[in-house]
Amino acid sequence: MTASAPASTGTVLVCSPVTHEPGVRAVLGSFVKVLRRAAPALEVRDVPVDHLPADASAPRPRVAVPLSLSDHDPVALTLAAEQRRDPDLVVSHALGPDWLLAELGVRRLVDAGAHQGDTIVLGVAGSDDPVVIADYSRAAQLLSAVWGGPVHIGSLGGSDTLMADAIDIARAYGRRVVIASYVLTPGVTAEQLRAAGADLVTAPILDGASPDRRLVQLVLERCQQALASRTPAVGLS
Repeated sequence: MTASAPASTGTVLVCSPVTHEPGVRAVLGSFVKVLRRAAPALEVRDVPVDHLPADASAPRPRVAVPLSLSDHDPVALTLAAEQRRDPDLVVSHALGPDWLLAELGVRRLVDAGAHQGDTIVLGVAGSDDPVVIADYSRAAQLLSAVWGGPVHIGSLGGSDTLMADAIDIARAYGRRVVIASYVLTPGVTAEQLRAAGADLVTAPILDGASPDRRLVQLVLERCQQALASRTPAVGLS
C-alpha cells in the first residue's frame, strides 16, 4: 500500500519522547525527514514533547501524532493535556498497537534469524498502568497472529512479567529465546533488552536505517484518522 498525505495542506507535529541522547534524536530527526518527503504538501515538524505548547500560528489543520506505543504512555498523555489547553489542536492515536507494527516486528524477527522453534518474547519497557499493559498484550497478540506462533511478554519493569522471569520460563523448555524489541528507538531501553540474556534480540522499531515504509504509512494513516474524526483521541471525555 502506498502512503498518502492526510491533507493537501496543514501541519503535522511529530511528537517524540523527551531524550537527551544525541543518537536517539538523530534517528528521530531522520524519520521526520522521510515523512516530509512522503508528504511534501504538509509542514512536518519534529516536536519533542518538552518543546510544547505547539505553535498556534502553524498552518491549519494542526495534527499532533504521538510517536508512542500506547495512548496512555507519557507522550500521548502530554498531548492530551496540550489538547485541553488548545482545543484547536487535533491529536491522533498513538502508533501502537497496530497490525503494521506487527508486520514490521515479524520482519525484524526474520532479519535477526528467528525461526518457528524459538520462544518469542515481546520486550517492553514496562508500566504499572493497566491500559498500557493491555496495549502490550494486544501488541503481543498481533505479533503472534502474523508470526504464526506464541508470543510472550517480558517487561523491564512495572506490573507485567519481568524479562528475567520470561527468559527463565522459556529456557525451561530448552529452546532459544528471541526478544522482539517493542521499543521505538535505540537508547537505554533497547540496550537493556540486548543485555537481558536472550539468544537473539531484534532491532527497535526505528533502528537508524532507512525507516520501513509501513511506519511512514502508519503515521500518515493516524493523521488521516484524526482529521476524519476531529474528536479527542486520548484521555478526554
